[in-house]
Amino acid sequence: MHHSAEFDLAKLLWPIEPETFFRDSWEKQPLLAPRNDPAYYDGLFTRRDVDSVLAFTRPQFRDPESFKPGAPPRPNVVHGWLPDEQPFAGYYPDLPDVHRAFSHGKTVLLNSMQRRWPAVATMCRNLEAFFGCPIHTYLLFTPPGAQGLAAHYDAYEIFVLQIDGVKHWRFYGAARELPLANDQDEIPKDRLGPPTQEVFLQPGDLLYMPRGHVHEAFTSDRASLHLTVGIRVYRWLDLLQQALAGAGADDVRFRRALPLGLLSTGASPPALKDTFRELLQLFAHGANLEGAIGAMTESFIGKLAALPQDYFAIDDPDQIDLDTMLERASGVICRVVPKGDGVTLHAPGARIDGPAKIAQALQFIARTRRFTPRALPDSLTSEAKLVLVRRLIHERLLTVVDAPANAAGEL
Repeated sequence: MHHSAEFDLAKLLWPIEPETFFRDSWEKQPLLAPRNDPAYYDGLFTRRDVDSVLAFTRPQFRDPESFKPGAPPRPNVVHGWLPDEQPFAGYYPDLPDVHRAFSHGKTVLLNSMQRRWPAVATMCRNLEAFFGCPIHTYLLFTPPGAQGLAAHYDAYEIFVLQIDGVKHWRFYGAARELPLANDQDEIPKDRLGPPTQEVFLQPGDLLYMPRGHVHEAFTSDRASLHLTVGIRVYRWLDLLQQALAGAGADDVRFRRALPLGLLSTGASPPALKDTFRELLQLFAHGANLEGAIGAMTESFIGKLAALPQDYFAIDDPDQIDLDTMLERASGVICRVVPKGDGVTLHAPGARIDGPAKIAQALQFIARTRRFTPRALPDSLTSEAKLVLVRRLIHERLLTVVDAPANAAGEL
């Protein structure tokens, strides 16, 4: 069994090896991993935690009417959001109100569990470090004999973590192969056809569903609680668009106006296709791949929230020397991006700018879990090494380890 205290990809997939998963299932077909271990997710979230997450994170719901009693249709869901996620004027029901809605057959859906629950936030950060894309998690608590969401497909990869109860899933195959980020749709009943597969998720089980695959789920005589983890992958199209934006910024030929009347009159000048091909060739030969990756990296990490790192619980250490053992803080993703004549270290909630001479040291820190300042590349003087690590400790990107010094460890 995978014994890590934190949930990372290996613990999420166990007993399936990651290599097997990516070879056989990723972006291809659904996968069920039964475990026969109802307590597998106890360190992550339990049914007993639902009261606390509702009471203390104060989700807002769209419509008070949806909480009124009455025989609900199937599917039926009350959807809770964080205040900055939706523009509507929020309705904030009390905990008993949400429980009454649940008792009347309404599924409770809570967005952004990675911003509501520490263990879930840590799991998502571990997955963000592996996948290099945003991860979001939502909770679905479905009462007996109910269906929360209609048959649909998602525009992102999902893992379903069955926390409590049993849920019956039906799969209908791919409606759209690897849809784009804004493609997501319910499927009318008359277009579903017979299911290609039916499974029952038991507590402790895992389900993987590729984007574009149609599915629905419902309960019978028991309530069901699960977490859905959404892997919002970046696509090759995203990289091409970023590179094209860079080409437009660098070369005026991409910024010139289209021929007059092209879209209003349909007039197509003789040179239109030649100009289009010329621009494609310019892009193909001159696209700045590294610049595009750097811009996407900056955007990705810049949107990640910093996790708790004892910002207020401890003071900066008074004494740091060249042999003090340091460790990159848990949940910190570091990426080093060249910026003009300098370099920038991006991390959630932090941005460290400096001259190009610190680039090697920052790259070493970004890839090394544990090290001493002495182990940093000798492109920096001893004093410069100490100045740099003190700054990173202050930003809570590094922490001091109380263990004896040993060789730097790659990670």
